[in-house]
Amino acid sequence: MPELLRRNKLSQSSLAKRLGTSEAFVSQIISGKKHFSYLMALKASLILNCQMEDLYEWVDE
Repeated sequence: MPELLRRNKLSQSSLAKRLGTSEAFVSQIISGKKHFSYLMALKASLILNCQMEDLYEWVDE
């Protein structure tokens, strides 16, 4: 997600404000400690101009 923030010229703080949540929560999302609800992921994807799936980094095992 850091790349999506850079591409959209948004900070974690500005994304948090637009989502109506805390910057700490967005930080936890980015670090993988928390996960978006479906509705918040939808809103984030609209803000970041991406697909919901793009919000998650998939690891090939």
